[in-house]
Amino acid sequence: MRNRVAIILFLILPKWAAAQSSEQADTLKTQELEEVIVTATRNERTVGALPMPVTLVKKELIKSMGSVRLNDVLTEQTGLVMVPQVNGQGNGVQLQGFNPDYTLILIDGEPIIGRYTGSLELSRLAVGNIKQVEIVKGPSSSLYGSEALAGVINIITERPTTNQGNASLRYGTNNSLDLNANGSFIFKRLGIYAFANRYSTDGYDLSPQNFGKTVSPFYNYTFNTKVTYQLSDKTDITLSGRYFTEEQDFNFDVLNANKVSFRSYGKGNVRDWNINPVITHRFNSRLKAIGRFYTTDYKTSTDLRRLSDDSLTYHDDFHQTFTRGELNGEYYFNDQYITTIGVGQIQEGVQTSRYRDESTRNQQTRYAFLQQEINPYPALNIVAGIRYDYNSIYGDQLSPKFSARYEFSKRFVLKGSLGIGFKAPDFRQLYFNFTNSAAGGYSVLGTEIVKERLSQLQALGQIQSYVYDPAKIGKLEAERSFSINLGARIEPLAKLVVDINLFRNKVDNLIEDQIVATTTSNQSIYSYRNIRKAVMQGVETTLSYPLNKEVSFSLGYQLLYAKDTDVEDAVDRGEVFWRNPETLETRRLKSNEYFGLYNRSRHTGNFKIFYHNIEKGVEATFRVIYRGPFGIGDIRGNIQGEEIPQADKNNNSILDVYDDFVKGYFLTNISMAYHFNKKCRMQIGIDNLFNYTDPVYIPNLPGQLSYINLNYKL
Repeated sequence: MRNRVAIILFLILPKWAAAQSSEQADTLKTQELEEVIVTATRNERTVGALPMPVTLVKKELIKSMGSVRLNDVLTEQTGLVMVPQVNGQGNGVQLQGFNPDYTLILIDGEPIIGRYTGSLELSRLAVGNIKQVEIVKGPSSSLYGSEALAGVINIITERPTTNQGNASLRYGTNNSLDLNANGSFIFKRLGIYAFANRYSTDGYDLSPQNFGKTVSPFYNYTFNTKVTYQLSDKTDITLSGRYFTEEQDFNFDVLNANKVSFRSYGKGNVRDWNINPVITHRFNSRLKAIGRFYTTDYKTSTDLRRLSDDSLTYHDDFHQTFTRGELNGEYYFNDQYITTIGVGQIQEGVQTSRYRDESTRNQQTRYAFLQQEINPYPALNIVAGIRYDYNSIYGDQLSPKFSARYEFSKRFVLKGSLGIGFKAPDFRQLYFNFTNSAAGGYSVLGTEIVKERLSQLQALGQIQSYVYDPAKIGKLEAERSFSINLGARIEPLAKLVVDINLFRNKVDNLIEDQIVATTTSNQSIYSYRNIRKAVMQGVETTLSYPLNKEVSFSLGYQLLYAKDTDVEDAVDRGEVFWRNPETLETRRLKSNEYFGLYNRSRHTGNFKIFYHNIEKGVEATFRVIYRGPFGIGDIRGNIQGEEIPQADKNNNSILDVYDDFVKGYFLTNISMAYHFNKKCRMQIGIDNLFNYTDPVYIPNLPGQLSYINLNYKL
């Protein structure tokens, strides 16, 4: 089937030049004036009027791409890089050089929880009920608090609007099957929307020489419903709910602490649910109040047994709860002055086997925020906001932000924003006491316990060497960033739009993974540290051009420099050295030889062509995504018995040009769809057309995937 689909697409794409019409333009073009976004200011604003960098991914684009999970959608957006979690068991999103921990992921304005490895597993989010995805880049702590230091990704789901139904089926490589059904019903003031999804796959194997698969077979179900009711002309009620469950069967070739391979099997499961009632009351044409309550629960558990004697070799469980109540109001003095104010309280709890004592850690946060929008005259838009958070563990934080947009003409617009964001250390970074026997025996120790545990191992004679001075490991501080985004929208020719955004994020106390020691069994011990000062800066640009009403293309590029400024200063002072592994000669490292932080690519980009012919009912796409070379610094082990070498070849604990880098790579995705009539649509496509894989360093790339998708409207 894979070859047949490839032949069909290669024959079709040159003929139709694959691109979308202006109605379905690449959403990397962020200035569609008729499109509305709510994430950036917490109230509805047209995208083109916003003074901060925003990307809007609409439902039509997601359908054209043939995506079925959220990580597939985000992979293709400029400035977003999907990075694998530990052992390749999932994906997180890197934004403006920040690790996945620093981007807040929301569904309808409410946070998704379950960061038990630091990243959210984005593939657990189906896209069949998504209306649009809103991506706000730059610190958004002034509205959303701690985890929004890098930005916010808000998934807006469908709501009941008409009586309709829809069903789809997608089948592809690795026996992957995605089934969707959704429908909405309207009766007078009552609206009901329901969505159901089942996804299953046989997984994939990038290391056939080892027992088991890189990603084991799994299946999951997602159920979502949204009920709306208009109590009166002034009052609306919305009740949303979501339930997700996943089961996975594991077969692993495991390296134990002595590097001896043995086979294991087991099961893993995930449960995730949330409930979200919202009431909106309009007192008059100027004043609106919104009351929100949100509660969510996430659980995951994994058990592995030795295949030879059925003995339990690994157990891991994680349980997180999150409850929030919030009241906010909007007051429209007039079209020039709009005030938004809100207060809320959050209760969080985490219990996991990774803390060893199995007790639950709790914390509470109370917060208030204020935002003022000012439009003194049509060409100028100003948004200023501030938020105060008080946390029961970390104390108080103040997060201001200021943004402005000035329209010199319809073809030239300037915009910029200044903001301070923060992220408090999470439970994982403080209390982890975890050894992963299923991935070579590495250990992760939180900063509250790492010194005590290292002393115990030292007394037992089990420490072989220290990679990082344990005396430097201390209490973690909350991370704070001062960020500047300065952008422009330029239309040098009719319909040719260039969006440019310069960004600089200066971070104090940035928390990074750090290998601190190795044991006599050659196991790695990791902990966390504050990098006192780090800078992530660069430029992001997107060029969009509709060749005609049927064909358009876009070109996106990001240049990123992410460095520890303390290391830069030490290099400038001549205090950092590197050793040639062949000659064993030691030399001082030069300033231009320090590359920067691990897992960041200097260059990333994409090129996309979209075609949409309404009369013929034909759509086609051609998309290329590029990620440049990067150094591996904090991925540990591999559940198939493959060890992941560190980039730090010369053991100076930094990433320099003499270290090992993961090679840059291109991914090419193509698709074509045909509408038989207004009700029936068929789509075929291939992701990763040229079958690029890197089993050791990039286990989240499964190789070439072909598929066929059938959709029917009721």
